[in-house]
Amino acid sequence: MSSPASPSAAPTPDPAADPSAADPTATAGGPGPESAGQLPPQRLMSNWTLLLLGALLLAEAFACTAVLVSVWTPLTTLTAEHAPTGDPMPWTVLGLGPWHLTSNTAMLLAVLAASGLGSFVHAATSFATYAGNRQLLPSWLPWYLLRTAIGGALALLVYFLLRGGLFANGTDGTATNPYGFAGIAGLCGLFSKQATDKLREVFDTVLTTKDGAGDDERDDKIQAAAPTAPAPGGPAAAPAPAALPQPADPALPVIPQQHTTSPENP
Repeated sequence: MSSPASPSAAPTPDPAADPSAADPTATAGGPGPESAGQLPPQRLMSNWTLLLLGALLLAEAFACTAVLVSVWTPLTTLTAEHAPTGDPMPWTVLGLGPWHLTSNTAMLLAVLAASGLGSFVHAATSFATYAGNRQLLPSWLPWYLLRTAIGGALALLVYFLLRGGLFANGTDGTATNPYGFAGIAGLCGLFSKQATDKLREVFDTVLTTKDGAGDDERDDKIQAAAPTAPAPGGPAAAPAPAALPQPADPALPVIPQQHTTSPENP
């Protein structure tokens, strides 16, 4: 005759009947499906990268200043009221050259150099602010590298618009004011974000389309991916326990791990 089972003996859990036994994270507050798409916090930019980026910004400012200073004398001479037309002037910069410039070519170089200085002021101010607050992340490196190119391209477009709208066809460079164009180019580089946003607002208003046309007719637009739902009958992920607030130690600096604002507005 078999002996009766002891009441104190616990039955062995069956993984097929109890899914939580096969997946310990389901009851231990493990990551659910909605947390799988979150990006991990980034590390701060290394000290060597900060030094290289700062040196690159200073080199861009030096190059733009050298081009603007060296081209200014030929530019003002070629754009004078009684300047001889059709006679290019030699131009050298940092020991390179000489190249022969016309009034229009010298004006383009001055516009690019002035916009580069404006872009440097914008990028250097943002770089110093975020590096000083220890909030500069590596993901913003392309923003600093492309800032001068964006400012120069925008300044060229504005220069072409002003030359085409304010001056008659066939007007040579002697009828232009180099100081005004250089100032406008510098402002385009300094406020390239605001200028781009304003131009977009103007063109969205002027070239607006009716509802159901334009982008509304395209079915291949990029849309946000829907969160993955758990399998039917599967265990529901338990919510993670709320972390208790810890008292801050005034002797330790607080290093944020994410940007709170964009480098556009430091």
